[in-house]
Amino acid sequence: MKLIGLLGAVGWKTTADYYRMINEYTRRQLGGEHTARILLHSVDSHMLHQHQCNNDWPEIGAILGEAGRSLKNGGADFIVLTSNAMHQVADHITCNSKLDLLHIAEPAAAMVHNDGHRLVALIGTRDTMEGDFYQEWLEKHYGIAMITPEADERERVHQIIIDELADGVIHASSRRYVSELIGKLHRRGAQGLILACSEITAIVPPDYDLIPVYDTTRLHARAAVQRAL
Repeated sequence: MKLIGLLGAVGWKTTADYYRMINEYTRRQLGGEHTARILLHSVDSHMLHQHQCNNDWPEIGAILGEAGRSLKNGGADFIVLTSNAMHQVADHITCNSKLDLLHIAEPAAAMVHNDGHRLVALIGTRDTMEGDFYQEWLEKHYGIAMITPEADERERVHQIIIDELADGVIHASSRRYVSELIGKLHRRGAQGLILACSEITAIVPPDYDLIPVYDTTRLHARAAVQRAL
């Protein structure tokens, strides 16, 4: 079994979810009392958030690249970065660490392709929705187009995630807003919905009946186990 280098960024709760899911998938695959081989480097979320607010992505890349090097020095075989938005600096991490990084867009894009969809929508935090790393992966590898909410809708979704869901708060009005937004994206032609944020899954269940849903955190964790085995 390969050693997974888990790079925790922007929220310890999501990193803990990765740790749990990776071990759950490992036990399902191997049975018995098997657990995953994991080396964790957790970066101070507050520091990353400050640089993110200042749009200082070069500094974020430097910080996460250094963390990646520490995982390599510890013997990790590949890196799993536990944040959607931080994948904007994925190339910096691989360049600085000299380790392969399992990109979070890879398993989601593969499943969307396998399901035969040609146009999908994506919701997440502002930086993820307005970044291009998901769209580039979908288009480059599978020729799949991607849409996101309109600018004012992106701001509202971001606010719901940061000000409510990140603190475990779920308002009925926010749940209704997101549900209506998904319907709007569906009417714009989206055949599937990529949930590019772990917190948003609290108000969009995996068995959502209007449109197929792709939970990137869960898919990423499962792909990590597949690579490790």
